[in-house]
Amino acid sequence: MADFSLATQNQWWIDPKKINEDEQIQKAEKSSVRWDPRILYTFNLEQDAVYTLRGPRQVGKTTAIKLMIKKILETGINPRRIFYWTCDLLSNPNELAKLIDNYIKQTNRITEERLYIFLDEVSSIKDWQKAVKYLFDTGVLRNCTLVLTGSHSLDLRRAAERLPGRRGGASEPLDKILLPMKFCEYVEALDPGLRKIIIEKNLVHKEHRRETLESLIHGHIPPEIEELNLYSTQLEQLLDNYLITGGIISSINEYYKKGIIDPNLYQSYLSAVIGDIIRWGKKEVYLAALIRRISDTLTSRISWTALKKDTDISHTDTVADYIDTLESSYTIQVLYNLDSGSGEPQLEKDKKIYFKDPFIYHALNSWVYQEPPYQLTLKSVTGENKARMIESVICDHITRLAYNLNPTDSFEPRRSVFYWANKTREIDFVIKYKDAFHPFEVKYQNSISGSDYSNLFALSTPEEQNGILITKHTLDKHRGAIALPAYLLLMLI
Repeated sequence: MADFSLATQNQWWIDPKKINEDEQIQKAEKSSVRWDPRILYTFNLEQDAVYTLRGPRQVGKTTAIKLMIKKILETGINPRRIFYWTCDLLSNPNELAKLIDNYIKQTNRITEERLYIFLDEVSSIKDWQKAVKYLFDTGVLRNCTLVLTGSHSLDLRRAAERLPGRRGGASEPLDKILLPMKFCEYVEALDPGLRKIIIEKNLVHKEHRRETLESLIHGHIPPEIEELNLYSTQLEQLLDNYLITGGIISSINEYYKKGIIDPNLYQSYLSAVIGDIIRWGKKEVYLAALIRRISDTLTSRISWTALKKDTDISHTDTVADYIDTLESSYTIQVLYNLDSGSGEPQLEKDKKIYFKDPFIYHALNSWVYQEPPYQLTLKSVTGENKARMIESVICDHITRLAYNLNPTDSFEPRRSVFYWANKTREIDFVIKYKDAFHPFEVKYQNSISGSDYSNLFALSTPEEQNGILITKHTLDKHRGAIALPAYLLLMLI
């Protein structure tokens, strides 16, 4: 491969300022709403390591790594030390190995310093890890940092797991996940006044947010929560808007620029996600039928057998396979019933299924119901369905919280976040942390009574009855439990 071929995707080799002409960089910098994902600051690029950056389609992984490249260039290093390649047109690991080997050999002739290699959508190459393994074992990757992105969780993670001992000696997690913008990031990006309050109260720092949450879990309301609640009107309005746009940055910018979301934006997401799933050998008709069933039963307990009702799917194994694919593409999340004795999920019992992001929910809903997407979005965020959407957002954020409490490459949502139910009672969410169970119950309603807390105490001892009741407006304490408005809980995650 000739040098000019490598330069086609690395125009900063010609002039470092050309990074500013990159399509993703220009789009990000012209956006009315700017997002600087916090995850970008968790990479230690000054070590031999193979990082993966996973996440759903359209979430901004390419933009994220282009921003990383821009930050490196701004340090004044030799631009030839930074290599980017989108892997969509590479067909096998042999081509990938040759590409990387060629770049490293060419660049080592002009510098012996560390090289930064960014491979976008590497999971589009079957068995890509064979190329990395070969290059590592032959010493080619010495003094190199690799960042690899992909949109299919299972593929990228399992492939990375086939590189034991070949990913570097980093102490922090090497597998990163870029998810849609969290609600607290949404607030920071859209309301400068609230961002100032968040910074003043030190809530921008993950450790302090975790300490604040732990205080709430153990029955104490910290003063910063009382003060943040003074801004309830702004926070409630932002949460209402979040239910429309979700955390997808293109959707957010469209809505805040035009007051509406263009149908083409929904279609762009659908084309990418459904196209991926069909390429993985799935049938579009099965996919549409299951998404419709998930939407109809959102927040309810359901079995694989019940999920295939009113579809053409014959076997529950097929349902499970499609659900696994949707979960691996960051479209949905499945919760399992907690076995409080073993602390493990009860895989054979009914599940609860949530969408990972409001915009993802709206786009898929418009596809399966064949209705104008923005009009359907507005209908979906009112009435009884609004409470179901709030519960979905809470599920996603509580899962992020569980990861933040235990940030490891081996984190498994199904072993950390559950629902719990017996014949008479149910708890919406339970986090397992430090061998203890922490319950969260959603009561998104105008008024709260003492009986609304009862489910929270189902897993508690008489001596220690605590948990968080997630409400619409109420901030209060009842015995050892805290009632906390949804917008305040989301601000702490």
